[in-house]
Amino acid sequence: MKVEIRNNKILIDGYVNAVERESKVLYDTRGQFIEKIRAGVFQRAIEKADNVRVLLDHEPERELADTKSGKAKLVEENIGLRATVEIDDPEVIQKAKENKLRGWSFGFLCNKEDRSQDENGIKKRIVRDSDSPEVSIIDDRKSPAYLGTSIELRDDKINLIKYRTDISDVDIRIIEDAKKIDYSEYENRLQKSKKVRRRRI
Repeated sequence: MKVEIRNNKILIDGYVNAVERESKVLYDTRGQFIEKIRAGVFQRAIEKADNVRVLLDHEPERELADTKSGKAKLVEENIGLRATVEIDDPEVIQKAKENKLRGWSFGFLCNKEDRSQDENGIKKRIVRDSDSPEVSIIDDRKSPAYLGTSIELRDDKINLIKYRTDISDVDIRIIEDAKKIDYSEYENRLQKSKKVRRRRI
């Protein structure tokens, strides 16, 4: 995650989650398993969504940006889901300055999956299709090992929203807005110089 601090806003850029890569051991109601998200899953989820919100710590009332407004851009690249977000929230800006931003997390509803078990008895889960209700920026209040699940009622069905967190190195760059250079004195001297030349001619 790269964070650029620019006076009254911050720009955050980074990979939220990788595709075609096995996760660490996760847990759900069926026990422990290793998860892999297929290439294309994130891009299809983005294209299906009218809007994807960017939250702080998955808190619905702490919306920082969204794709509809253009302040958040989400795209699936070869590595995985990449987010570029512009944030003007004072609390998050302060947390960035204090190095309290920890990484990304995303919430998703799994629509299609394959489950299997390898020769060592390790259960595998491959996500083939999903919806992405939101992406979150995680601060120092969340544990680095944070994994969670919440319940959503959709189309008269109870759906489990799963959360996956990637805690990575945070590269913070403080960029001061460039001050406008005052050229008026130089321009005045240039004008006087031109007038002197005309008189001599």
